[in-house]
Order: sequence, then structure tokens, then C-alpha cells
Amino acid sequence: MDDHRFWLNRTEYPFALREFDAGEGWLNYIDEGLGRPVVFVHGNMTWSFLFRRMVEDLSSSHRCIALDHLGYGLSEKPAHADYSPSGHARRFAAFMEHLNLRDITLVVHDVGAPIALDWAKDHPDAIQDIVVFNSYLWSLKQNEYAMKLAKMLTNPINRLYYRMIASAPGFVLPAVFADRYRMPRAIERQYLKPFGSNDERVGVYKLVESWLKDGDWFDQVGRGVDRLASKRTMLLWGMKDPMLGRSDLQRMSNLFPSASVVEFDDSGKFLPEEQSEKVIGELRWFVMNSGTPSLTLIEQLGG
Repeated sequence: MDDHRFWLNRTEYPFALREFDAGEGWLNYIDEGLGRPVVFVHGNMTWSFLFRRMVEDLSSSHRCIALDHLGYGLSEKPAHADYSPSGHARRFAAFMEHLNLRDITLVVHDVGAPIALDWAKDHPDAIQDIVVFNSYLWSLKQNEYAMKLAKMLTNPINRLYYRMIASAPGFVLPAVFADRYRMPRAIERQYLKPFGSNDERVGVYKLVESWLKDGDWFDQVGRGVDRLASKRTMLLWGMKDPMLGRSDLQRMSNLFPSASVVEFDDSGKFLPEEQSEKVIGELRWFVMNSGTPSLTLIEQLGG
């Protein structure tokens, strides 16, 4: 293992580390298990570590794939890469073309939704079903919480402060949990270690800035997902998310009118961490009741 990953808890994240050359840098990803593919796409201020429990559980019957966006997690963090949401979407599309998957369950969280669904809307035949955690597919310029955070993180004086200490996203991540003490400190460190220096936080800053600058792109993706409206969909929503609350859940439901909805009244934005056991149960039920059972399941049933 590379020295720069010495901090990685291999008990919590026991997967083989793989790399994909995205042109601007190497993307870390994990690829565990056999069967029908489940692709996990993380959002801002986190990385594939968020999905570790689900990957451990589902990889017994499915092929589970989770990548770290450029500038996040164990992926490279080049200083001058394109960290706009459209840049991440372009790299995700290249990654999916490389894997050449079919019958995909796509699991998306936060800005992972527009990043992944920008590709999915152009490849609907590759998608079997979709799982959406607290996410958005529209401009956040009318979202008071998002605008407050964006202006705070992009303020030049604040950026100088963040350059001096490892304060962002360290103070943001616990704040979007319903109970900021629910996450053990050792686990919090795993989330934050990839963003330990100011140079390692460039990707985080750029995606927050995108809330101010890229509203038209988010809206464009949202308009295009009508091509996916017929897909079997489940929305899992932490109702104490301070940025994406009940009105955003309703807006997402309008985009996927046939979706089943599971609300978690005592959880915030990061449901896979806050309610891992309940989320695993919901996800396992969802994928195991999909129209196309995994190859591994067929083998287990003697097919």
C-alpha cells in the first residue's frame, strides 16, 4: 500500500484498491463480488467509504462498484483539474464506458445524483433501477442553507483561514448529521483524512462553488431524467438534512413519480452512515426484488 494511505482503516474498508486513468488523474475504485452490478456514486465532502457497509453486504450476491471522484477519497487530487460538476460527470461517463455494464442498479448520493444521472439519462437501456439518497437535480440558488455555506466557503478571508487549519470540511460534516455525536471520532477521521490539507480540499471547494455558478447545468440534468422516469426507483431520505429537506424530497418525487419513498425522521444527510443497518435492509430488499436477479442468485437457486 502506498505510504500516503497509511491512515486507511483496512478493517472498516477491507476492499482491493483499483485505479482508472481518467486522463486528468487516477480514480480509485472498488469492485467487489459477482452478479448484477450495483454502482455507488458519492457526493460532496465524502467518498466511497460512505458505502462500505452496503458493499460488504451486497457483494455476496451482486457486483458492487464504488469510485472516488477526482479530488476525493483515495483518488488523485491534481491542483488544476476540472472539478466542476460537468467535469466529474465527464469522467464518470468515461469510467462507465470502460466498465461496459448492463442491468445496473445505480445508487447515488448528494451531487453524485447529477454526476451519475447525466450519464444515465443518455444510457437508459443500461439502467435496471435507481436508488437516490438525499440529492438534488436542480439549481440550489434558491436554497438558503446551500447559499449560506457556499458564500462562507468561497469568501477570500475564510479561505485564508481554511488554508491555515484543517477546518473544512471538518466542521461541516458533523453538522449535517441529525446527531453530530452519532459518528465515532475514529470513523469521522476516515472521512476527513483525505481532505487534511488545503490542497487536498480543492475539489470540495469547487463543488461548493458550483452551487453559485452551475445552476443551469444542474437544471439541464434534471430536465433530462424524464428518460429514466419509468425505471424502478427508491428514494431514501434523511428528514433532518439541513440543506435538502422535505420540499426537496417532494421535488425529487416529482421527477420520479412512481418511486417508493422511505423517510428517516431522525437522520440527516448521510443516511448510509447514520442508519447503516436499516439502509442495508431497504437496499437488499430493493435489489433482490428487481426484475432481473443476479447471476450469483441464479446459481444459488440451482439455475
